[in-house]
Amino acid sequence: MSVFLGTGTVLAEEQLTDSSFPEETVTEIQSNIPLDTVTAETDTAAAADETFNDTALPAEADSGQKEETLEQPSFAESEFSDSDTAAQNQNTVTAEAVTDESTELSLAADDLQFLDADAAAVSLRAVSAEAQSLETSSSADSAAVLTVAQQPETVADVTDNGIRIQYQKPSAANESIKFAVWSDVNGQDDLVWYTADAAGAAYVDLSRHRSYGTYHIHTYSIRNDGNYGLNAMTVTVAEPQIATAIQQTGTGTFDIIISNVPQSITDIMVPVWSDQKGQDDLVWYTASQTEQRTYKVSVAVANHNNDRGHYHANIYGYSTILGSQIGLSATSGFDNVDTRSNATVSIANYAENKTTFDVVVAGSSVSKEIAAVNIAVWSQDKGQDDLKWYSPAVRNNRASATVNIADHSNRSDTYIVHVYTDYSDGTTVGTVLGSYKITKPAAKNTVTADLNTDGIAIRLDSNTVTDYSKVHFAVWSDEKGQDDLQWYQSSSSGTVTAPYSNHRGYGLYHIHAYLNDNGRMIGLAAKDFDISQPDVKTAITKATETSYLVTVSEVPVYMSSIMLPVWTSNNGQDDLSWLTADKQADGTYTATINLKDHHFETGHYHVNVYGQSKIGNQFIGLSATEGFTVTEAVRAADAAAAVTNHNAAAGRLEVIVTENADGKIVKGVRVAAWSESNQANLVWYGTASVSGGKASVTVDAKNHGYIQGNYTVHAYVDYNDGSTSGFDLGNYAFNAERPAVELPSYFIDISSHNGIISTAEFTSLKQQGIQGVVVKLTEGTTYTNPYARAQIANAQAAGVKVSAYHYSHYTTEAQARAEAQYFVSVAQSMGLSNATVMVNDMEESAMLSNINNNIQAWQDEMNRLGYSNLVHYTMASWLDIRGGQVSTSRFGLSNFWIAHYTNGYTYLTQEQAKTLSYYSNAAAWQYTSVSPKLSHNLDENIDYTGRFTS
Repeated sequence: MSVFLGTGTVLAEEQLTDSSFPEETVTEIQSNIPLDTVTAETDTAAAADETFNDTALPAEADSGQKEETLEQPSFAESEFSDSDTAAQNQNTVTAEAVTDESTELSLAADDLQFLDADAAAVSLRAVSAEAQSLETSSSADSAAVLTVAQQPETVADVTDNGIRIQYQKPSAANESIKFAVWSDVNGQDDLVWYTADAAGAAYVDLSRHRSYGTYHIHTYSIRNDGNYGLNAMTVTVAEPQIATAIQQTGTGTFDIIISNVPQSITDIMVPVWSDQKGQDDLVWYTASQTEQRTYKVSVAVANHNNDRGHYHANIYGYSTILGSQIGLSATSGFDNVDTRSNATVSIANYAENKTTFDVVVAGSSVSKEIAAVNIAVWSQDKGQDDLKWYSPAVRNNRASATVNIADHSNRSDTYIVHVYTDYSDGTTVGTVLGSYKITKPAAKNTVTADLNTDGIAIRLDSNTVTDYSKVHFAVWSDEKGQDDLQWYQSSSSGTVTAPYSNHRGYGLYHIHAYLNDNGRMIGLAAKDFDISQPDVKTAITKATETSYLVTVSEVPVYMSSIMLPVWTSNNGQDDLSWLTADKQADGTYTATINLKDHHFETGHYHVNVYGQSKIGNQFIGLSATEGFTVTEAVRAADAAAAVTNHNAAAGRLEVIVTENADGKIVKGVRVAAWSESNQANLVWYGTASVSGGKASVTVDAKNHGYIQGNYTVHAYVDYNDGSTSGFDLGNYAFNAERPAVELPSYFIDISSHNGIISTAEFTSLKQQGIQGVVVKLTEGTTYTNPYARAQIANAQAAGVKVSAYHYSHYTTEAQARAEAQYFVSVAQSMGLSNATVMVNDMEESAMLSNINNNIQAWQDEMNRLGYSNLVHYTMASWLDIRGGQVSTSRFGLSNFWIAHYTNGYTYLTQEQAKTLSYYSNAAAWQYTSVSPKLSHNLDENIDYTGRFTS
């Protein structure tokens, strides 16, 4: 306890918010020294540093003050030599008898004085040699006793806050008594001189010394003729020894009684915390005084999260002696015990012929709260050689563990179960659940295999395997030996799926199951099964006068898609079209053949069935059907054409061409518009973009030089069957004024070569007039721009409109469709809606063969996939208006973005481009590839229609 009391440190990890108490842990050493015990004893050596040596005291020594601090004199040897030790403790001296009469000699303190420094030191209480050798002339038969009876010159009593010193002999008129007092701690750093009052008393204030333990008191006589040491003694100022008692006063309430508290201790504080979760519930309580030397603290466990179990309580107080907070006692604490009922402990799912059973510990809302569960299980035979402990997690006041005999002896035996339940109140209850006989069934390992859409679903059912994750399956087809052998690790439930793509061929497949026992593969079971060649069934029925329904059934689950090539016997396969069949809920695939897709031709129609097989990732032929025959010609209706959205003030109208449901298929639309009588301002518009049976062409006054007047509008519709129908759509007034200043918009196009352009850079571009960006997404059917996602996000963050382009390579219609599909899939993954401008970038010279039909196939597939805002990019030399092969009338000049660098590789500014306005009837013009608007060159473009920028 001495260390605990003296340091003022905090026990354990007690923490007080806004407190200056230290936080380190100290070791408590209990002491049995009672409080206020005082020891008076001779001090034989400690006076060395306060020798007067006949030095005159300072003038204030006689000031009459009861206590004062004197400057230390120059110290010489101690007045108290080792030889004087015995004499200092002597109060009474007995001499031999010298006469028949008793003679008592009292030696007064006044008769003793210290020798000068040159003389030998004498004892404060020494009796002269003459007194000890007195002889009398009395009869030899008589004995005389010389008795020197003397009271202790100085006595001291220790009180709660100080030491009262009393010099018990009278003082001469010219004499004052002083006491030198200091503690054993740190030498004489706390030495204080106290002057006795007229009654020879002085009071030591312990707060001036700030120590417990041994105190030295030396008494001196101060006279005119010198300074004299009278005596030396020590007393002990005991550390506080308080008593504590803890009483429970109610449910969850406790009183801590602190008694025997000395007056030198004030501000009693008690930190209290529970054993749960460290000291997260620590609370400091301030004790209130109930009577003299007694304090009390009332503790409610509600202040501590109502934690159950053991609580710690330590006692601290402020020592006026030390001038600091100190630890007083570490109590035994108290227990907040839960009186609710225990949880129910039971066995579940037990049967003698089963190798597993469950141990369940179940609490409820009215039972104790389960803190932890530990279950011991072993088989009866051979003692506890297979003992295993289970520690299931506790959830919702419940815990359960499944016992498998394979984790023990794995033999038919009697299994013993003991359960130990720890509760939140700190108690533990052991439960003996008894013995359970288990007769182990015969070993069983069975492999099953089924086909699903993802692959071969494999399962092992075993009563010998305890950890299915150690099971591995070897799978291979009979075709070409084991060239497609693959190993698969089982899931924890004994299942795995072998993907079709890992294997090749049809026919016999082998599956072997093994258990990996620390690297040694143990065979468990084998399974052979067949994956048969696909053998689909087809049926073709007439749905309407102009359509037929194809149904494909018995399609194996390993087929991912079904496609139907359809064509007529007339003119070879000029009308060949591929239909993608849709999978129905019953597993069949259906597709509708529309005669209009084949120009409503009569005669025989051929229909074959193809599919994409996941086995070997092959596109294979499945069936050649008998097809069907159309005997009666169907007269297909022409499309309808009409003008809509006419706005005379804006000088704009829109021509809409709509296919008849059973009518001809529109291949393209051409529109002629003019207002001058000699057709001087005639402009042809066109489009080959047909989506959902509709095509749209916009007539705009700006393309006619803003000439006002009545415009004649004619429309010509070209059909897939080679025919054309014309429509006189009437006259429409255009009154639009030519803008004082036309402000076309500008945009850039970028690819991976431009890297990541930051949001700040896009903001800078926008400030330089760039309002749009066309980001390269894809190329061919395999490449994706790795920076596209960041480029799109940063542009959008800067408020720059985003379009996308695909760098094309296709040389056939099938390739064109495939590239369109890839382009759309990536655009969707990047979050680009179907309103996005999607650009077909045509630059590869290999594409020129059959280019218009291939462009049409690409465009049709994009429309089918829902992306119809299409623009075709290419060099000016590729266009028919510049002697090239690409038909601007078929696809509409307003749907082309044309590259033509009039200044070569010298930068053409936006104003220069605006002045030139090349290809102003097109969608856009790329006029330079060396724009300096960033640190590296950029392609820069002028947007004539606003599709790329607004």
